[in-house]
Amino acid sequence: MEEYIFDTMWSEHCSYKSSKDVLKKYLPTKGSNVLLGIGEDAGIIKFAECEGKKYGIVMAHESHNHPSQVLPTEGAAAGVGGIVRDVYCMGADVIGVLDSLHFGLDEDGTNYHVEEIAEGVVFGVSDYANPLGVPVLGGETIYHPSYNDNCLVNVGALGILETDGIIHSRVPDDAKTIPYVLILVGKSTDSTGFGGASFASATLDNADEAKNIGAVQAHDPFLKRVLAEAIKEMFRVVKTKNIKIGFKDLGAGGIACASSEIAAANNFGVKLDLEKVNISNPDLPPEVIACSETQERFCIAVPKDQAQIFLDIFNQEFELPSIYYKAGAIIIGDVSQEPFYDIFYKGEQICHLPIQAITSEVRAERKSESRNLIASNVKNETLINLQFTPYLKSILALPNIRSKRYVYRFYDQAVRGDTTMYPGEADSVVITPIKNCNVGLAVNMSSNLYGGNNPYVSGAYAVAEAIRNIVAVGAEPLAITDCLNYGNPEKPDVFYDFEEGVKGIADACKYFSFIKNESLPIVSGNVSFYNESKSGNAIIPSPVIMAVGRIPDFRFSKSLQAKESGSHIFLLGERFPEFGGTAIKELIKDLNSFAPEVRFDTENKLNQVVYKLINENRLAAVHDISMGGLYVALVEMLLGERGNFSLGAEIQPKNEDIFTFLFSENGGFLVEVAEINLTNVIKTCEDFGIFYEEIGRFITEPILNITTKNDRIKLDLAELNQLWQSGNR
Repeated sequence: MEEYIFDTMWSEHCSYKSSKDVLKKYLPTKGSNVLLGIGEDAGIIKFAECEGKKYGIVMAHESHNHPSQVLPTEGAAAGVGGIVRDVYCMGADVIGVLDSLHFGLDEDGTNYHVEEIAEGVVFGVSDYANPLGVPVLGGETIYHPSYNDNCLVNVGALGILETDGIIHSRVPDDAKTIPYVLILVGKSTDSTGFGGASFASATLDNADEAKNIGAVQAHDPFLKRVLAEAIKEMFRVVKTKNIKIGFKDLGAGGIACASSEIAAANNFGVKLDLEKVNISNPDLPPEVIACSETQERFCIAVPKDQAQIFLDIFNQEFELPSIYYKAGAIIIGDVSQEPFYDIFYKGEQICHLPIQAITSEVRAERKSESRNLIASNVKNETLINLQFTPYLKSILALPNIRSKRYVYRFYDQAVRGDTTMYPGEADSVVITPIKNCNVGLAVNMSSNLYGGNNPYVSGAYAVAEAIRNIVAVGAEPLAITDCLNYGNPEKPDVFYDFEEGVKGIADACKYFSFIKNESLPIVSGNVSFYNESKSGNAIIPSPVIMAVGRIPDFRFSKSLQAKESGSHIFLLGERFPEFGGTAIKELIKDLNSFAPEVRFDTENKLNQVVYKLINENRLAAVHDISMGGLYVALVEMLLGERGNFSLGAEIQPKNEDIFTFLFSENGGFLVEVAEINLTNVIKTCEDFGIFYEEIGRFITEPILNITTKNDRIKLDLAELNQLWQSGNR
């Protein structure tokens, strides 16, 4: 048994043995608005005070990559199930999930399975969140050949709670003076997901199909829905009776992981009796009972003399045993004062280990060696003289640029009734999670394809874009989470990419905080290594960021679609000829390979200007410039979320390098300014010393005119819309 425990708990997925030293060295995790940082199932930040009550937002972030590659629907659904459990465990009500989905490309007609995986993953996310009654608030979908053998399914979850109701993922201090027991609650334990943590911590080998499938968990959102209501009742009882509990979900490593971590987090030990575990199959061996990753389960540490209250909530009041075969709540062990992890089975002790040894002591030393980053450069004259008009059309149909309605239309974003800005309507989704309160919560997920060109920029840009998206709706950024997806950390160049990505994230956090002398805090996160196949195909470095922000009054948040004919179009932020990993480079291969640099101080000023102008109600519409550049951002402002355009635009760039002007993906904003606000906007830009330029106006005719020194290009919006909507079949 002990070797199974070590195999599970010392896996990369559970132990972070390769990454934790780097994360601790660089990433900022503290801040004046952080209520609970890294170290528990989820982080918590201060959010708002309403009617005398203080509220916090719970944030969690996880990956479910390998399982989704093997069984897309089940893998993605289990990812959603796992991340919402993390939020429930903090004492919160789940208010939404987000997903960052990275899929392969069938470029030569031989990788048809990548489309099947994409369809299965999207169905899996919706198949769990929709019946659970949790809105999928937003996310992103990215395509690249490096994901052909390893799709990425990163899922974030948000919750809300009153700050006096926080529950911790550890045995309470009270266990030092009174007996505590561990209660296992939820689905009956089966063999699904056995070895899942180890499976997620190794290079994916398609030859092990049967073993791979067995490591994927089976989801049950309908049981989870009942569990969620029972958990809310448990929270009410705990608060009313002032009972101190610890609460942890069962994810990777199952009972072994949850029971050891909940105790070790406060220097306690555990004595488990596996015969007490409610199992679905009487033939399950003890290692499967201890380490399988059966879904929809939680571990609760409660005072022994109060345990019956908890058992009755789940077994009697919510009747779990009658809903699912052998489901329910049952006492499976005791909290011990001695820091050992002991397991008993059929009268014999089958495990006796120092609890800290299996939960925190393992570390793996990794070498870091920089790889050669090729940065080929095409002469500027080539771009200036390029006949690029055809690219203005073809770029809109690229998988990474086209409308993503064909993905998020499968999700219910309105199930709670508090979504005020929906996916595609603005750069962030906006919700009002507190009843009878106008404070809005803005949230988004961001990543990029720059990691193959510059892993540092990839991390920094992911944060920069996430914060631009928060600011673009008028929100003040509060915190971020990260999910760091890389290949095999045993390879020095891969570990170098990881370390550089973490440095980029850390540096961006220093600049993009709105609180003076504080970095933007990272309150939750995940590292996913070994995202490569036995054939050697590894993903490009793929850090994913989830960001949240606060809007004082959601009614003043800004969408991205153009509002009024005759209003002015302003560009905020200079353009630079850096095209490595950009959308236009997919169409013109010999462009330079310099990733779009994040100019921290400049972009911070841009964020401050846009936030100030929105809160002074000086802007009519706002859209950040990112993938596809200024041109794609402008087209999206015209088409809106559904392609129901009512305005056109006429622009006249002053920059002679029209190619860079249109397609550069350096950070910036396009904003719509009414005539009445023109003077104030210009003054604010000049006061902050940022680059700004009026580039044109919105017009009534449904066309996009681009007038340059040597040319006049006229594009029909109906045709552009058809290209942009090419995926919505």
